[in-house]
Amino acid sequence: MRPHLVSLLFLLAFSLPAAAQFEQGVHYHPTGVAAPAARDAVEVVEAFAYPCPACRSFLPLISEWESNRPDYVAFRRLPIVLQPGWDLYARAYYTAQVIGLGHEAHEGLFRALHDQGQRIASVNDLARFYANYGVEPDTFTSTAQSFAVDSRMRQNRNEVGSWGVRSTPTMIINGKWRVSPRRGSTYEELLAVVDYLVAREAEELGLGPFSQAQDDEEPVEAGSGG
Repeated sequence: MRPHLVSLLFLLAFSLPAAAQFEQGVHYHPTGVAAPAARDAVEVVEAFAYPCPACRSFLPLISEWESNRPDYVAFRRLPIVLQPGWDLYARAYYTAQVIGLGHEAHEGLFRALHDQGQRIASVNDLARFYANYGVEPDTFTSTAQSFAVDSRMRQNRNEVGSWGVRSTPTMIINGKWRVSPRRGSTYEELLAVVDYLVAREAEELGLGPFSQAQDDEEPVEAGSGG
């Protein structure tokens, strides 16, 4: 999908009457974090966990959404530790990130755990798994214990706490809004709410189609005086 068409769809998501049906406190919730300083992108964060079956089901949809997002949307992932032992998988994500592995390895770990039923329950298990992506086991193990990964884990705990993430998958928009699947709802609805909030934030920051609309306005010229 072409970038300008994606931007138009985000604009429509904000302006269509259906968008008004999304209600704060029902479809999305404030995180309680202060609004971010003005910047050149709307940040969207996917809070996920590798052991989470719902996150595995959500993976194809969020991957497609990520691929089609407009260029004024910055996207990243946040591995969540909701149960004992899940810190192993958060550390795996950041280790792969530091090493420079891409989306193939991210999807691969989901498939290994949920589709193939592989037992991956230790750092050594993870090292053997990532060897499939050209990483030496010793390199993975040493990186997993590095300052760079420890730093990301500390930042992770701060963000999870400040945003009030208690389930996965959850989406965070610009640090201000939290969106999670509602009982009886669909992932498509979740992403529609995300699009709605992204458009709101983009309008507030004057980004994307909203920036273009401002550029097209006639400049106001000062009078020459007499």
